[in-house]
Amino acid sequence: MFAKARAYLRRRIREWAKSRQGPDGRRVTIVQRRLYILPTPQGFLFGLTLLVMLLGSMNYANSMGFMLTFLLASLAVIAMHASHSNLLGLELVAAHAEPVFAGETARFHVAVHNPGRHARVAVTLSAEQDERTITSDVPAAGQNLAPVPLATARRGWQPLGRLALESSYPFGLFRPWSWIYMDWKVLVYPAPAEQAPPLPEPLGGQGLGKPNDQGEDDFSGLRQYQRGDSPRRIAWKASSRQQELLTKRFSGTGQQTRWFDWADLAGLDDETRLSVLCRWVLNAHAAGMAYGMKLPGAVFPPAAGEEQRLRCLEALALHGISIADEEEAA
Repeated sequence: MFAKARAYLRRRIREWAKSRQGPDGRRVTIVQRRLYILPTPQGFLFGLTLLVMLLGSMNYANSMGFMLTFLLASLAVIAMHASHSNLLGLELVAAHAEPVFAGETARFHVAVHNPGRHARVAVTLSAEQDERTITSDVPAAGQNLAPVPLATARRGWQPLGRLALESSYPFGLFRPWSWIYMDWKVLVYPAPAEQAPPLPEPLGGQGLGKPNDQGEDDFSGLRQYQRGDSPRRIAWKASSRQQELLTKRFSGTGQQTRWFDWADLAGLDDETRLSVLCRWVLNAHAAGMAYGMKLPGAVFPPAAGEEQRLRCLEALALHGISIADEEEAA
């Protein structure tokens, strides 16, 4: 019952703050109206101590007690002002967030700019959906890049959600904070299967049939020599006639092309299929193979390299996910 009441209260406060502040973009400046501040538990204890000291001073009419009480109270007011100023004016900019695999921790790199003349100390950032925090100092007239961690559990677009900026500097008596709602998300690939079947056998024998520099099948022409070309492939006679080094080209990739087909994994559920395909893509890329992939409604022609890897992983991450599903996840 208390948990439900607490969750309801937190949701209402979150909705109130979001409607009050309005939507944020990729760049946010912390102004006075979006900074909140409350005493920490130590601050409440400190205030209670001051109250007891005040009552004792009044009861015994002790002037030294009054002086000490008011001196400590003044110190608390200064601490509150310093805590508030430690965050006021900071500018947060969404820098970059690299895709990760489901189950890994995504890092949203936030650039924290400090336009002021004094360093900001112990500035803490955290995502609402993750208990981990990142704390750092921001130099005067400088910036710091804070990688905010966020755990991922499933593939697709993972929104950052509410970002909390806070600090209890200098004495830990007060905690100012601000909530930021950046329109920012990271792509989460499927988790690669730990025990995937072996890679499918290559189809069609050698290569893709296009001229390149790795095949051994048929001579297809000459090109200018490039650093790293094997001396065995240099066309010496033609080079002497053209007065420049020329390299022979052949058709065929010299690699075996494989197809990763969704239909070949019949009997497995959809998420397991995606995990197996993800593992195949990673293994083939690591081995430098050329490969193609077939998903329901999408075909990715055979190719090799980083671009092919990213293209296939993105397709696996977003397979079967509609815009409505993304909004529900957000």
